[in-house]
Amino acid sequence: MKILGIHGIGNLRVDEDPGTAAGHMSALWEKHLAAGGTPDTDVRVAYYADLLQDSGHQGEDGRLEELADSEEAILADMFALLESPAAPAGVAQGWLTYLLRSQLQDIVASKACSPGLMEWFVVRFAKEVHRYLEPGPARQSVQKRVREALITHQPQVVIAHSLGSVVAYEALHDAGDLEVPLLITLGSPLALPKAVFHRLTPRPERGRGRRPKAALRWANLADPGDLVALPVRGISALFDGVETDRHCSVHQTYRFHHVEQYLKTPKLAALLADGTQQA
Repeated sequence: MKILGIHGIGNLRVDEDPGTAAGHMSALWEKHLAAGGTPDTDVRVAYYADLLQDSGHQGEDGRLEELADSEEAILADMFALLESPAAPAGVAQGWLTYLLRSQLQDIVASKACSPGLMEWFVVRFAKEVHRYLEPGPARQSVQKRVREALITHQPQVVIAHSLGSVVAYEALHDAGDLEVPLLITLGSPLALPKAVFHRLTPRPERGRGRRPKAALRWANLADPGDLVALPVRGISALFDGVETDRHCSVHQTYRFHHVEQYLKTPKLAALLADGTQQA
C-alpha cells in the first residue's frame, strides 16, 4: 500500500536536510503502522517543518511569553472551547498570557503530564499554525513541496496528522487531475473556529467546508482528549463529504497528540484495510 504521510507540529529536524529528514520519518511511520497491524506499506512522508522556520532562526521556542499577539490569539481560540478561568482583578497588560498560563496549569493537572512538555506543545502549535496560515511565502512553499510529493509518490492513501491535515486539505483542493482514493486525517484542527477553519483555502461557504476534490473518500480519526482536534466531532459537523469520523483513545497524557500513538491504533488499521478493499 502506497501512503503519503503529512506530518504535524513539532517535527523540525535541525541537523538533517529535508530529504534525509523525510527518509527517517518515513521509516518511523512504516514501523508504527506495522506495530498497529498494517504491515507491508510503502510510506513517504512529505517533510515541510524546515519551511515554517523564521529566516535566520533555528530551533523551537517553548514559552508562552515568547508568543506574538497573533500567536496568542490562536491559543485563545483553542482554549475558548474549554472551560476558561475568569480574568482576575488587577491584571491588565499581559492578561491574555496570564489566562493562557492559568488554563494550561489546569490542562497539565487533568492530563497528569509534564508542565514543560505541555507548554512546549501548545507554543509549537500556535507558532506553526500561525506561520503556515499567515500571508507570506511559507504557505506556498509548503504546498509546493506536498504537491510534488503527491505527484512523485502517487499514493493510494494520504495520512495527514495535526497541522498536516490543514496542509493536505488545501493541497488536495488544488491538485489538478490527481486522485487519491482515501484521505485519513488524524488529530485534525481543521474545524477549529477562527484560528484555522475560517482561514482555509478554499474558504468555507455558508459556514461549511467540503471534501477536497482530489480525495475520493475522507475519514477522520481523533482522540476526544486531543487538544488540537477541537471541537469534538467538528470535522463531520463542519465539512461535507466526510465518510467516517471516529474517536479513538490513543493516550491519556501529553502523548494524546503524538502521531506514533495514532499510527499504532487498531482503528487506523481498520480504516486502511477497508480503504484498500474499496480502492
